Amino acid sequence: MTEHRVHPRFAIRLSAEVACGDRTFTGTTRNVSVGGCCLESAFPLAEGAEVRLDLFVVVDGIEDERMPPLTTRATVQWAAEQDDGAFAAGLRFTGLTAAQQRWLDQFLARTGAGDA
Repeated sequence: MTEHRVHPRFAIRLSAEVACGDRTFTGTTRNVSVGGCCLESAFPLAEGAEVRLDLFVVVDGIEDERMPPLTTRATVQWAAEQDDGAFAAGLRFTGLTAAQQRWLDQFLARTGAGDA
């Protein structure tokens, strides 16, 4: 299978708050790129759904107050149930401002994480 990724992905675990319709829930990223992320959660998302996404940097289980969350919109590109009964979804960021894009670029560059 050929991959058609535009941006490299980094194995970064961020805490996430997801709002979709009238439901808000938490999850964790499996990986992040400047174009989107893979989200793991206890709740399913439907392909094509539009969500509001808040990503938080967490250090030792506590949100890092020095890093404000990245709040953006995203579209669900794919969704699947995992073997353990949890769910995963590929999210494409939509409507990132130039400032958000710079924040994300700089954050990913600072992590030094390898491709995921």
